[in-house]
Amino acid sequence: MNTEVYEPDEDTYFLTEQIKKLIKSRKFESVLEMGTGSGYISLSIADKINKIIGVDINPKSVEFAENRRKERKIENIEFKLSNLFENVTEKFDLIFFNPPYLPGNDDLSCEGGERGQELIERFLFEVRTYLNDGGIGVILLSSFNNISELEKRFNIVKLGEMELFFETLYCYKILK
Repeated sequence: MNTEVYEPDEDTYFLTEQIKKLIKSRKFESVLEMGTGSGYISLSIADKINKIIGVDINPKSVEFAENRRKERKIENIEFKLSNLFENVTEKFDLIFFNPPYLPGNDDLSCEGGERGQELIERFLFEVRTYLNDGGIGVILLSSFNNISELEKRFNIVKLGEMELFFETLYCYKILK
């Protein structure tokens, strides 16, 4: 895989599993994947969704995901460049995000700001604006984040967690 594109790892697979559980329980017509990286999750759910848009700030990620889409001849996904919601104009039934959550500002694929959650906070402030009535947002968080602060400030509900040897991953639901 292209080293300039975030490769799927435990966090990607955990979020994919949580998204697939939601899709089994409810029909989603339109989906936005924020920070699509390689496009792994969007490509893996394409057969169950009417329309998917995957956005990323990294042009190499958008190009990589688009090439994978073309190779698989998937027509219901559009990958495009966007810094969070900058180039997003419509509303969705489901929006999900595997954000960079480590402290730092050098590597946009895994560092989410000085405290590691500035990008997460920006997303959580904006996401409800882009959800259809009854829409759901889903975000992956880490034990590296200040989870209790995020829970209080943004009214998010835990869907699941996954213990790794160096961190715990959490999947949270954001209601409109």
